[in-house]
Amino acid sequence: MKRIIWVIAGLFLLGAILSGCLREEQHDPQQISDQGYTAFIHVNVVPMTSESIIKDQTVLIEGDRIMAVGSGRSVIIPDKATIIDGEGAYLMPGLADMHMHTRQDWESEAWPVSPLILYLANGVTTIRDFGPSGEVLTYALEWREQIQAGTRVGPTIYASGKILFVSPLGDPQGLVRMNHDLGFDFLKLYSYLSPEDAGEALTTAMELEMYSAGHVPYAIGLENILTAGMDEIAHIEELLPEFVEIDRDKQLSPEEWLQYLIGTARQQFELSAGFNEVDFNHQNGDILARIIEQLRSAGAPVCTTMVVDDVIQIKLFQPQVFLERQENRYSPEGYLDLFRLGEEKHQRQFRGIEDLAAFKYGIDRWILAGLHQAGIPLLLATDSGTGGMGIVPGFSIHDELRILVENGFSPYEAISAGTVNAAKVIETMVGEGDFGTIEVGQRADLILVKNNPLEDVANIKDLHGVMAAGRWYSWEELAQMIALE
Repeated sequence: MKRIIWVIAGLFLLGAILSGCLREEQHDPQQISDQGYTAFIHVNVVPMTSESIIKDQTVLIEGDRIMAVGSGRSVIIPDKATIIDGEGAYLMPGLADMHMHTRQDWESEAWPVSPLILYLANGVTTIRDFGPSGEVLTYALEWREQIQAGTRVGPTIYASGKILFVSPLGDPQGLVRMNHDLGFDFLKLYSYLSPEDAGEALTTAMELEMYSAGHVPYAIGLENILTAGMDEIAHIEELLPEFVEIDRDKQLSPEEWLQYLIGTARQQFELSAGFNEVDFNHQNGDILARIIEQLRSAGAPVCTTMVVDDVIQIKLFQPQVFLERQENRYSPEGYLDLFRLGEEKHQRQFRGIEDLAAFKYGIDRWILAGLHQAGIPLLLATDSGTGGMGIVPGFSIHDELRILVENGFSPYEAISAGTVNAAKVIETMVGEGDFGTIEVGQRADLILVKNNPLEDVANIKDLHGVMAAGRWYSWEELAQMIALE
């Protein structure tokens, strides 16, 4: 039997080499078996290794790994493999939402459908949790283990632990070590940290080789937090205070910081005239150039999360349009009632200062375009999952892609933010970013879509099915999972 397996493996490897489609590193032939194979045939591959389409390909999966990519003549499909005939559809890598939040109550009656399933049903096969919410934060790590074991349906999860939220922390070093020892993948810092607490936390994180990401603390500023060692910026909007003339030596509570920033911005900017990109660039282009250089020098990527601004505009200025969105059916119980009463988060936050919300969105789009043109690594991210902002898990990834394209990204560049760029950051974070492209040895996170996503990112919505870590879910299965009574 062992000799037969060697012969089959030899033929398999020879065919792949002749096709020129396999990388040199291969699975040990002794480990190849006829069990656990899936083969996509007659698919147009969107490899995301370049802006290209490879037509009429066969992609062979064993377990959770891509084993071969090539023409139908060159890839040998084991007899017991499950065959998925793409019939000319497009096979692309699954998407990563690189900034979202889990909640321990996701699978309670408060949510019509578990967001874990909503992500998969929208082609999101990787999520990065920027702060679990629950009594015991390790539930996110337990979900990850269950998903890996196949006892729970969902995307691959990477997670931060307890957020370092506001100073004084008491024991910043101890909090970092606790997060590390519990098994969380990275550390999240928030807006209200002092230079001392942030410095101690980041020093400890670097000693533990623990990745760090987060907000730019108001009392510190971008240059200083990057110098202190923070690896990544959690939102485009975190760069906006760099354009506001604030006193970073103030010692304020979170509520006082927010009011101080709003008041200072309203005094500094002429909001009544609306955002004028030409004028703003003329007055502030040197600041953006400095920000770009600081990010480039630090090698710091930035999460986009532009859908937050986008949905705020709809809620404030087109409330009926917001209420009519189909994905709102998946919002948690009570959210839409709060919105109808005018009491949801952003309605309260921007009441009476709606002009600031519109102006802010103009600045954030301008910053986004500037970072993109400068080649700063950007990560597809939506800040979804909390249930309190009208940003519906999974569905919001398509809004984020649309916004990126509307602001100068090609479809390939927008998709790269949630595939190639995401994998590079995960590689830095945990040492293994084995997804985001269709290549041999990569994790089998795949989306089969009906039309070419490099022509229009909206085509990603129209899918035949999703493969998450080698597990295939047809659209019929996914539709049944998210069906509402």
